[in-house]
Amino acid sequence: MKAKNLDDIYTIFDPSQPLPGVSEYYVKRKYNPLEEIKRNLLLNNIHPPKYLFAGHRGSGKSTELNRLMAYPEIQEKYFTVNYSVKEVLDTASLEFSDLLVSIGAQIFIKADNMKLKMRDKLLQELNGWKDKIELTMAKGWTIGGQVGATAGLASFFSQLQAILKLEYASRKDVRQTIEGRISELIDIIDLISYEVKFVTGKEVLVAIDDLDKPDLDIAKKIFSDRYQSLIQPKCVIIYTIPIALHYSSEFFNDFKTAFTKSFVLPNVATTKREAREPNEEGRSIMREFVEKRMDLDLIKEDALKYAITISGGLFREMARLIRDSATNSAARGEDVIEIEDVENVESEIGNEFRRMLTTEDYNTLIEIYKTRRLIGSEKCSKLLHNLSILEYRNQKNWCDVHPAIISILKDEFPNVFDSQE
Repeated sequence: MKAKNLDDIYTIFDPSQPLPGVSEYYVKRKYNPLEEIKRNLLLNNIHPPKYLFAGHRGSGKSTELNRLMAYPEIQEKYFTVNYSVKEVLDTASLEFSDLLVSIGAQIFIKADNMKLKMRDKLLQELNGWKDKIELTMAKGWTIGGQVGATAGLASFFSQLQAILKLEYASRKDVRQTIEGRISELIDIIDLISYEVKFVTGKEVLVAIDDLDKPDLDIAKKIFSDRYQSLIQPKCVIIYTIPIALHYSSEFFNDFKTAFTKSFVLPNVATTKREAREPNEEGRSIMREFVEKRMDLDLIKEDALKYAITISGGLFREMARLIRDSATNSAARGEDVIEIEDVENVESEIGNEFRRMLTTEDYNTLIEIYKTRRLIGSEKCSKLLHNLSILEYRNQKNWCDVHPAIISILKDEFPNVFDSQE
């Protein structure tokens, strides 16, 4: 369904909602690693691979993961478990043990939802582990359910995640208990995965989305300090990671070799690296993104072109620009988006960057603007994470400053930019 008026745009261009596996709105892009990931997954792997999937927030990783998990070939080979970590855990204080709990919990809960009949031997093992966890808790904490009852175990796993997500007072006790039994927890994940394979004949494939949402320091701690635990479960796992972590030599070089392979989903290049001329191929992709969702009569041509420029090739940013511009236009009593509406949204985005950038950041961004190359990757980590710097790919990787920040730099440092032009 296409938006036929400005009110429709508000719903259809919701930037917080990734596309499902099959969608009329999906847009293909170049340098998408999805097909390579699929090919690797369809190989007969002796050891279940563990993949890293990096990209900027808003680049479309969630959409691509949903699409991957919906491929018929993947569905035929794998019992697929795809979930957002922010929906089941507290990403503001995420720890590696929370992540492992969620893996086991999500596999079991999906198996229970699908009414898979698990053998009593497994259920007894799981209930025994459940009893150990409850007995070692500092506070009384029990969940009903008889041995052999999958519903009781599903409730146990659901409440375990709920405590880690919502109950700050109990979270410490749960973590202390779990972290003293990490090897047991990994064994539990393996038991559940093996049982699913026994019942369905399929390997378990877990894709964990939104691991780029926590604070960068949290992500660094999880993947640099405890990555050995994350590669232990005997099921296939895809971990999303922040783009900044992928480019951090300090951290990424330490753990990347432990994982089977890492993939990067680049943004759509709407300008060329040389001389910042328009990249018509990339711009047509962003135009298609809009045209599939709305009648183009709802936006003036110059406004659409400017929105594409300001988006920086980020799909979520494009959705926000169109949605907020439509709201601005409707507030003015108009029924078509004009360039002034897009400019107002650009100003809002620029003000958000102004509040977070430091003098040192501006100096780094000026250098990035001049060279279009990352300089001192650790210095750039924060700027990659907060979208101040955007990564692209032609045959080689390159980067540029977010277009909304370029306007700020030209305002704040006119002498520098006069010398460039």
